[in-house]
Amino acid sequence: MGWWSLYFFVKFLLYAGGFIGFHPWWNLLFAVFTALPAPNRRLSVAKQVVAIPAGIVLLYYDSWLPSLDRVRSQGAAVLSEFSSQYLLELAGRFINWDLLGQIAVMFVLYVFLRRVLRLSTFVFVGVLLIIALPTVRIDEETSGTVARASGPAAAGRQEIDPRNMRAEALDAQLQRFYDNERDRLVRFPLASGEPFDIIVLHQCSISWDDLRQVYTTGYAGTDSDPARYRFVRRMNVLFTRFNSAASYSGPAALRLLRGNCGQIPHATLYEPAPAECRVFDNLQKAGFEPHWLMNHNGFFGDFLGDIRNRGGFPAPLELFTNVPVTHRSFDGKPIYDDYGTLSAWWNKRLANPAPRVALFYNTVTLHDGNRRADGKQQLPYAERLRSLTDALNRFVDEIQASGRRVIVVGIPEHGAAVRGDRRQIAGLREIPTPAITLVPSMLMLVNANLPADYRQQRIDIPISYLGVNELLSRFIDDNPFDKPSVQFSSYIQNLPSTDFVAENEGGLIMQLGRYYMLRTPDGEWSPWGREGE
Repeated sequence: MGWWSLYFFVKFLLYAGGFIGFHPWWNLLFAVFTALPAPNRRLSVAKQVVAIPAGIVLLYYDSWLPSLDRVRSQGAAVLSEFSSQYLLELAGRFINWDLLGQIAVMFVLYVFLRRVLRLSTFVFVGVLLIIALPTVRIDEETSGTVARASGPAAAGRQEIDPRNMRAEALDAQLQRFYDNERDRLVRFPLASGEPFDIIVLHQCSISWDDLRQVYTTGYAGTDSDPARYRFVRRMNVLFTRFNSAASYSGPAALRLLRGNCGQIPHATLYEPAPAECRVFDNLQKAGFEPHWLMNHNGFFGDFLGDIRNRGGFPAPLELFTNVPVTHRSFDGKPIYDDYGTLSAWWNKRLANPAPRVALFYNTVTLHDGNRRADGKQQLPYAERLRSLTDALNRFVDEIQASGRRVIVVGIPEHGAAVRGDRRQIAGLREIPTPAITLVPSMLMLVNANLPADYRQQRIDIPISYLGVNELLSRFIDDNPFDKPSVQFSSYIQNLPSTDFVAENEGGLIMQLGRYYMLRTPDGEWSPWGREGE
């Protein structure tokens, strides 16, 4: 086997640390191949010619990197659209100096031990042990939940330990989830009473886990700069366990726009949406004039096509090109000031005679790789977060000053993966982990009459788009702006819960009990992490 023993020892190190997976049978086959003796030099060279690319492919297959099919489909777009500065920065994130140090120590030990021990024997023992005694590793660094579900349903799920379930049972559980979601539907009644608007803020790249990395006191804490928390604290309803169910912008937007129906598999997102599922179509039928606004051009990844064609948005995109450019995206395109864009639209709305409007606003201010307006310096995530929250606070202040009644809904697309983990570098969102898809969703009734003893309402059950739209439906049906004092308890009781399942082309994460399970594109299941750790 020769130096290929070192190859396997390095893989054992990576596997033990949770940096890669390990397909034992393929690795056993490769170990047998590399251990076969070559009768002559020509065959020995031929063997290495085959082994080197095979070893590289097998290592990639064992890794948590996107599948080769995914790389082939997206690679050209990445290389053509990403700036050279951003590509260089991404490459630097793969460097783990501690891990490189461990590999260097292993190399030195290998050089000495190979003289006195037959190390290939240890390779086969290691592979066979992985096959015979599969270990369950709970990677505590990869589960990014902030709040746990509560109530009888959540308590009942605590007894389930999916780590002991066969793949067939997990597949059946997933299918039961989708079968149940297929029949779920929220309808918007015809609006009546005091007119109000609905503004949906769809923010890219912010999760509870990201906030914890930026503000170590947590989302409910305080620090030397209370304005950082003002936008969250001023919201009337906070969904602490909202699952965006996607880790990329296009799928997240499609899930939001189809949120009147239950959660569907990722592949189904790109099929025509039933009319009853389309949120803004149904808001329009309920009496709200639809509007669509963004602070970017939406060209990358055909995000425009996702909204306009696959999402079937019932109104054209509105552009305000006289707004200041505050950032440049990873592909060099302009990103416009959030407050300037929203304020320009709001002034237009105030002149609009429509009694009710519903706005879908998408912002990429927090997207990974964004730089200053001159494009020369990348902005830290915390600085971009401050810019966005200041802009949103200022916009809500402007709405309040106008006196118009508005329901503001904040639903992030997904997190930014600010810290990354041992399986995905910072910024990589191929696997839709809870650290990425559990996002701070919230809602505010601007210019409603709140009781003197009002306190923010926290919804701690697992919830997704259907639950938020059910709450909107209740507000439309029983207009809160008609009331002398809004009692939120009558609106938020028994909102429909949605179990945690998040999915994209790179994999699927499902929660059972306290544990998250990962299913890779080839159908294999493995533990991912545990809730609350």
